[in-house]
Amino acid sequence: MILPTTDALYREYCLRRQSEASGKVTFIGVPGCDVYNPTTPFREDEQHFIAARVEARDSENAQVRFFHWDGQGTARLAEDAPAFNLQDPFLCRIDNGWVFGGVEISANPEHDGWRWRTQFWQGDSIFTLRPLAVGPWGMKDIRLLQLPDKRILMFTRPQGVVGGRGKIGWLILNSLSELKPSCFEQGRLLLQLDDDSWCGVNEAHVLDQQWVGVLGHVACFDASGNRHYYAASFRFNVMSGHITPLRIICSRDDFQPGESKRDDLRDVIFPGGLTRDGQRHLLFCGTSDCEVHWREIAAPF
Repeated sequence: MILPTTDALYREYCLRRQSEASGKVTFIGVPGCDVYNPTTPFREDEQHFIAARVEARDSENAQVRFFHWDGQGTARLAEDAPAFNLQDPFLCRIDNGWVFGGVEISANPEHDGWRWRTQFWQGDSIFTLRPLAVGPWGMKDIRLLQLPDKRILMFTRPQGVVGGRGKIGWLILNSLSELKPSCFEQGRLLLQLDDDSWCGVNEAHVLDQQWVGVLGHVACFDASGNRHYYAASFRFNVMSGHITPLRIICSRDDFQPGESKRDDLRDVIFPGGLTRDGQRHLLFCGTSDCEVHWREIAAPF
């Protein structure tokens, strides 16, 4: 099987790209820090929030903080909400409560650099989150979705001997009680990209009894070692495991100009999630590892 490259997907996207509205999110209450890689804006009781990664420009030691979201492009720190020493938050509803997660990093004992794993927390409110589970070292971009029959679809992202630079795996759990260390390595791989590229899931949406819409990212290095990340989507059939072709839906140059954490990260977007307002679909992304932007997009699934 010949699998597409990230470059090929991007060239195809450029042929159908359309000009749409976009903007930058302003975060208030964390002076001197960059804020990026957000969740989707969400509602709890009568309040609207957005969570995001907060860190100094020259650091990887991040916190996830919650902000009050005004729906117009401004987010103000929720000072009474908990803070987590994590990167790249995500949030979903399961069993009428929240499952929250993010990426824990620590110094790698085997060589210079970092290692990472995914933490999961559970609660009826973002103010009462408690530890739920921890994924294996070396795996991020794990996402959960409760299906109409109450089972839980889990997307994994193995790397290394299984997964190479990063491929998407999937399995179905009967309940959250099955979210244990042994389950994370059991996902069946979806073959979507060539081995020089990598991909992961950022958010998933139930479309009907069989189909799930998947928002993710695809990425590659260029010859100079610069990273190129794009937002992508596909549909997944939970009954058969069938997938539709992966396609890019947004790139960094679709957003307004902005700053970058480093030069090699300028062409990076990390999709946080989608909201729908009538016929409008708004995509929220971390951009260049230091800002949050939004863009109106065509129906992604």
